[in-house]
Amino acid sequence: MKYVIEKVLNVIIPEKIKKIIETNKEMNILVDGEMNNFIILSPDEMLEAYKEQKELFDYNIIPFAFLDDDYLCLNYKNHSISIIYWSSERAMESKELAIFELCSSYDDFIKTCITTKPSDRQA
Repeated sequence: MKYVIEKVLNVIIPEKIKKIIETNKEMNILVDGEMNNFIILSPDEMLEAYKEQKELFDYNIIPFAFLDDDYLCLNYKNHSISIIYWSSERAMESKELAIFELCSSYDDFIKTCITTKPSDRQA
């Protein structure tokens, strides 16, 4: 199934990332030596977040999870897709300062991420 954000931006979100989006609510990711619990965005929320931040994200950055005001994003660059941490605070200074590459490919990301399924969450 093609997400609306894929149609709007004319991109393809990898199936492995779609599986995470569709089957998980949270994921624990190590960022700068600290474990962070990101909330996974639904496909509609991805488009909404993109539209809210598009002046800062640029065309090639698509959010798929968030933590406070920061995002995990797919970064489409030079015919490859990397996973980045995008800092909204640093984006106010400079787009370049906002981007921290976590994994150079989404396949590497899939191997290292720890997801939390809805049934694993405590009430």
